[in-house]
Amino acid sequence: MRNPTPFIQKMDQAGIMPIFFNPEENICLKLLEAAYEGGIRVIEMVNRGKEAPSIFPAIRKLADQMPGLSLGIGTIYHPWEAEMFSELGAEFIVAPVMNPKLGEYCKNANLPWIPGCGTVTEVFFAQEIGAELVKIYPANVLTPEFVKSVHAVLPSVEIIPTGGVEPNAVSIREWFDSGVLCVGMGSQLFKKELIAKGAYSEIRDTIKDALAIINSIKK
Repeated sequence: MRNPTPFIQKMDQAGIMPIFFNPEENICLKLLEAAYEGGIRVIEMVNRGKEAPSIFPAIRKLADQMPGLSLGIGTIYHPWEAEMFSELGAEFIVAPVMNPKLGEYCKNANLPWIPGCGTVTEVFFAQEIGAELVKIYPANVLTPEFVKSVHAVLPSVEIIPTGGVEPNAVSIREWFDSGVLCVGMGSQLFKKELIAKGAYSEIRDTIKDALAIINSIKK
């Protein structure tokens, strides 16, 4: 860890931050259960549907019954969205973009903020505003080499890649070898075909296997 704040320590211990959403509340709850049973302790529900604000309280209620779990909200662009979801119980904010106004709001609200960055300049300004952790997105375009380039000039910044990380040893090792703190995964863990047939045990096992890979790499 380059910056061992309590939030960074939590993310480091988590290893993976799964990213999920479904317009059906019951499916969201089952995905959360599968993730927790698979060993997940940090998770991000994304605000990608009109149903998200009404579903989030149910997710929060279930998360409260899962010791050690931190629940955040993603796909947040503006301060008013962060305020709404923080009032619903979001513990941290994830954004696909680096909006300074959102960063200032989160800083003043003492709310961890993970902005999406695609250039070294964006990473620098995110860090200046107070981001403890930055998301490089889309990771499949930026690649692990981008992480190395960022750390060459900003050695203290903590990074999480999302959008392109695969739950296999080759992909995961490549990212951790580049210097990331943890990884974010969405559809790679919550595959549509498994959700469609209700194969939540398979989703749980995929997550468990990915965490085992990360734990072996860290050792």
